[in-house]
Amino acid sequence: MSESNLNGKVAVVTGASRGLGYFIAGELAAAGAQVIGTGRYTDTLHQACSRLGENVTPAVCDHSDPGSIETFARRLISEFGTPDVLVNNAGIIASRSRVVDLSLEDWNRVLATNLTGVFLTTQAFLPGMLERESGDIVMIASTSGLRADPEHALYNASKFGLRGFSEALAKEVRKANIRVNVICPSRIDMTDPPGPERGKGLTLHAADVASTVRHLVTLPGRTLIRELEVWGTNP
Repeated sequence: MSESNLNGKVAVVTGASRGLGYFIAGELAAAGAQVIGTGRYTDTLHQACSRLGENVTPAVCDHSDPGSIETFARRLISEFGTPDVLVNNAGIIASRSRVVDLSLEDWNRVLATNLTGVFLTTQAFLPGMLERESGDIVMIASTSGLRADPEHALYNASKFGLRGFSEALAKEVRKANIRVNVICPSRIDMTDPPGPERGKGLTLHAADVASTVRHLVTLPGRTLIRELEVWGTNP
């Protein structure tokens, strides 16, 4: 596969109605993929996909809800077949809180999307990838999954957990020619369009992470970059 060509490929991008997922969906569509972008809210998702063009199809899904994931996956496979690319991007950024003050409700709410939702979404498409013996799964983690900070225990736990899940999965599926990539971005600028590429005071932009996803899934099939830590050069 060439560096820019995803023609004829089907890609799923979760959490595509805004932010990083929106940029990833647009980047993969520009590379020629038929992209299915998910989001929880119908109006917001359809507006976003409409802006991205005809190669991006909206599919409402709440990735904290097992039933919603099951329904979405079944419909997608029926219409498009097993996707070639799955980008697990949907996630919640937890509010700062000391562990002593964390509620079980908040704990369960964040993990339901950031970890359990990723597991269930991946599991829904994995049998088809294993049968076909090909596929790319990209996990959007965070530098918060590499280093913990006080008052971020909940978010840290979800992203550390995602990295552990991804490493185990990668070792399970490599012999079936399925790649599992983990991207750990630092703080991301979501402004649209992106600002200057170089200069002082610049942070990593969502478009930069999106182009990194595109690069990973278009590398030759013999190549696996298992984990990337991506920073702004001069924040």
